[in-house]
Amino acid sequence: MKFKRIIISTIFILTIFSLFVSAVYADNSGYFLKGFADGFNKGFQMGMQIKQKREMKWKAEQLEELEKVFVQWEFFTDTVQNLVESGQMTPELGRKFLVLNSLLPTDLQEHGQSLYNGIMSVDKDKVTEEKQYFKNVIDTISVTSGQINSKTFSNLSNFLSYNKKALINIIIESGFSYTTSQSELKYNPFENKWEFAMPNENPKFNTFENKWEFASPEDKTKYNPFENKWSYENPNSNLKYNPFQNKWEYAPSGSVLKYNPFADSWSYE
Repeated sequence: MKFKRIIISTIFILTIFSLFVSAVYADNSGYFLKGFADGFNKGFQMGMQIKQKREMKWKAEQLEELEKVFVQWEFFTDTVQNLVESGQMTPELGRKFLVLNSLLPTDLQEHGQSLYNGIMSVDKDKVTEEKQYFKNVIDTISVTSGQINSKTFSNLSNFLSYNKKALINIIIESGFSYTTSQSELKYNPFENKWEFAMPNENPKFNTFENKWEFASPEDKTKYNPFENKWSYENPNSNLKYNPFQNKWEYAPSGSVLKYNPFADSWSYE
């Protein structure tokens, strides 16, 4: 009987010990799992930070390259202008480059925006595609002044979008000029803008359009059915198509297209 009690007591003690050990193990296991999870999260966060820093560095490098492209283009256009002004380039070829310089930058900006979007979204395939486009442009304009010729113009024209390729020949063949000894830039204080105007023209109120515009004493208001508006015009002026602005406007006989850098627009003067 005594022996039986000893056996029962031993089993009871072993059971209690077993439960205690299980509880301790479970508790330590929990701490281990929690510590492992914390360590994993910290490691993951550190890895993400490293990745983000690498991406930021990569983005900065790509944006620097994009900036260099437009700096290079500006240098090229300045070189062309100097060649025209110094007489080292024929006026005819100079006019072609002038037209090209009014059309191609919009395409460059569109591709630049596409490249920027690719950089910001880390779309490396798009970045590679657009960088190749700009590399081809840079290779074409990275020439000495003596190498800028009709072939350079032809090669650059190939970078124009389809609709601009069709437009450039129409503009060139229109016989426009970018110089004139008659009109000059004048400030219109009523409209707070700069406009080309003849020496004898001053701001005059247009009652049909409720605005002020430059007009000479003999100018009369005339209706433009293509644009559905009224404007002060020379009585002998006629409607002519402006391919740069894609609109019809009244133009004096013998007038030519001229660029207004303040308004970034073309008009007959």
